[in-house]
Amino acid sequence: MLYASACKDAQGRFAALLFDADTGREVAGVVLPARGHDIAPRPGSEGRLGRELVAFARRPGNFAVVFGDTSGASPLWFTSRPDRYFYGHGVFSADGRLLFTSENDFEAGVGRIGVRDASGGYKQIGELPAGGIGSHDLALLSDRRTLVVANGGIKTHPATPRLELNLSSMEPSLTYIDSETGDVMEKHTVPPELHQLSIRHLAVGKGDTVIFGCQYRGPGWQTQQIVGRHRRGRPIELLTLPDKVGLAMRNYVASLTADPAGDTVVVAAPRGGLAVVLEVATGRLLGSYTMDSVFGVAPRAGGGFVLTSGNGQLATARPIAAGTPIEPRLQALAKAWDNHLVAVR
Repeated sequence: MLYASACKDAQGRFAALLFDADTGREVAGVVLPARGHDIAPRPGSEGRLGRELVAFARRPGNFAVVFGDTSGASPLWFTSRPDRYFYGHGVFSADGRLLFTSENDFEAGVGRIGVRDASGGYKQIGELPAGGIGSHDLALLSDRRTLVVANGGIKTHPATPRLELNLSSMEPSLTYIDSETGDVMEKHTVPPELHQLSIRHLAVGKGDTVIFGCQYRGPGWQTQQIVGRHRRGRPIELLTLPDKVGLAMRNYVASLTADPAGDTVVVAAPRGGLAVVLEVATGRLLGSYTMDSVFGVAPRAGGGFVLTSGNGQLATARPIAAGTPIEPRLQALAKAWDNHLVAVR
């Protein structure tokens, strides 16, 4: 199994890499003009670029690039509309024909989902409402049609790129969008007193159970429940973790991943150097891994997970029940890994 992630590479350049986690061998890569965020593998793609992957700019960037593992093939670049910028994430339709991208309509102050034709040079062919503000991560459910979107609830504008403009009136939410009609089928918000609990990232487990992670934008001295669980037709459930674990996560989730069966989800909390393993069916804490500045997590072939860190480390981890979890680490590929690590089969 190969893995892909955005990073600052060994030469100090921003890049997106496809690599073998067992050997540390770089399989493919592309230098980025600025910091990247997530990477979306295209299902079933074996074209001019080989296996196609799309790397997205970190908010508020307007570039994305398609690259692959075919030697000598030039990457394909595309941009957001002038009145939009990317929010760092995208997901393909199940057949790989369409790419859905999370974007900010910064003048209207609402999230949008761009629709692009992956077979036609990634030309934009449509747009869907995201049903919220600050649309960030998104995923496709098992019906191959419904998109679930993590809306962070924070308004931003490229004139002040990293300034959060509405902290006193944030509206984080999870929305479910019909990708064919654009209908917002469900919208779920956190309780009003927790309106500064920004929902940023998610993973989909068994039975389309969504596990999501938050970044709390309220007073630094407060500690909040920053991991939640949701199934369609039900209210949002914030998970109560043991006090020691909740404090260690320090109000910040960087990424989540589900195992191939969808039974467990790993949640990376880099500020606390902690990756917690949760049971999807119950939300119960199964255990945790410790790794300084852990950002990326992805399932490992044969069980366990691969973890990457903001200080360039890469580690393999056995399943929690198998004993000592962290394997020897490699640092040759990157000086710093970004938030997300993706398994590419």
